[in-house]
Amino acid sequence: MDTLAHMVAKGFESIATKEDLKELATKKELLGVEYRLTEKIDSVDQKVNKVDNRVDEVYEILARFEEGDILDLQKRVKILERTVKALSRQFS
Repeated sequence: MDTLAHMVAKGFESIATKEDLKELATKKELLGVEYRLTEKIDSVDQKVNKVDNRVDEVYEILARFEEGDILDLQKRVKILERTVKALSRQFS
């Protein structure tokens, strides 16, 4: 009876060990997946930051052009308005 009890106990120990190994392998695999995902997320985050910086640069350049163009157009409109007023006086 004792021998049978020891055999059964050893059998349960080996099953538990196999289950523990499977659990450890699963945890290791999940940690590997998590690590790779973290690396990918970091890489994507860096790329998004670069794109964000470039968009900011483009926005600043466009803002400068718009300001310059608007001022230039305002000057042209004033010149045209003066010219039209002067011409309307001549023909009145």
